[in-house]
Amino acid sequence: MNADPFPNDEDMRDLDEAHALLMRASIPAGPTGYDLETLAAAAYDHGWAYRIDRATGMAGYQVELRSQSGVASQPLVSAVGWEPNVALAFALARALHQNAASSRPDRGQSGVQSVPVITK
Repeated sequence: MNADPFPNDEDMRDLDEAHALLMRASIPAGPTGYDLETLAAAAYDHGWAYRIDRATGMAGYQVELRSQSGVASQPLVSAVGWEPNVALAFALARALHQNAASSRPDRGQSGVQSVPVITK
């Protein structure tokens, strides 16, 4: 994400990629799209808790995903977006990608498809 409070074309493409990844991961959009409520439910369904803060030094929001168990001291992933729901969508996409990459068939697991990396 750029430092501008409004998304540019690249930001919008990245958000489209994140939404496509969420769809492939069987996380459907809610009645009004990928709103905060829908994304929060998806995070909890995957066993993650989230924290949303204003992004330091940027015009936007930062989201951290952590295990709900509270065991991990470090966040699983963090992401930044121009709105809280955008930041949470990027964080969920990144976490899903990491889970898919760590459970590829070549590591003894099966049935998980690799997905593109979201860098926002």
